[in-house]
Amino acid sequence: MVRLLSGVVLAAAALAAILFLPVIGLRILASLVAVLAADEYLKIVGSSRNTPLVLVLVALTCWFMLLPDVATLIGLLIGAFALLVMDVLFAGVAIQEAAVRFLAPWYLGMPLGMLVSVHAINGVRATLLLIATVVLSDTAQYYSGRTFGRRPLAPAISPKKTIEGAMGGLIFGTVFMAIVGPMVLPTLPPRSEEHMSELQSRFGISYAVFCLKK
Repeated sequence: MVRLLSGVVLAAAALAAILFLPVIGLRILASLVAVLAADEYLKIVGSSRNTPLVLVLVALTCWFMLLPDVATLIGLLIGAFALLVMDVLFAGVAIQEAAVRFLAPWYLGMPLGMLVSVHAINGVRATLLLIATVVLSDTAQYYSGRTFGRRPLAPAISPKKTIEGAMGGLIFGTVFMAIVGPMVLPTLPPRSEEHMSELQSRFGISYAVFCLKK
């Protein structure tokens, strides 16, 4: 019951943030959430060395995922590789642990930053559609796993997750997006050069060329 109530409260808080916060507020909130998630992630994998550096890199990755240019992406990647090299060569971290730390910015920072990017470019409806698809897929994974689950997916990490549950989430999430997506996506603002230039001037950052491709 406590888990259910906490989930409802967090969902309500997330919905309020998406509906009422400006993009800059969402960027700050997403970066904070990414840092908290990364701290928990590092604790789960048992990595405690140079934690502040990892958290800073996660926050920067989340922040700059809003319409990043190629130079920014390369800079973030170089920073992650530098941390990987420093961990292995100078801090004595095993390559497996260093690889897990290297993934933190991309596993946590990048998705949250891209969610804010979806909100900035395409608005509230697209953001809620994406979140609803993830929630439905996660729910479908749970019930598919409970009903049909036989083969463990990753027993060392999460013993209760199964291949059948993962397939159920993939199927239901895809079907939901295929049915509901066309009802929402046609109403989104066009990604014209004028629209992207307005975003660039508002947020003071450049954008990748692929954002303009149709």
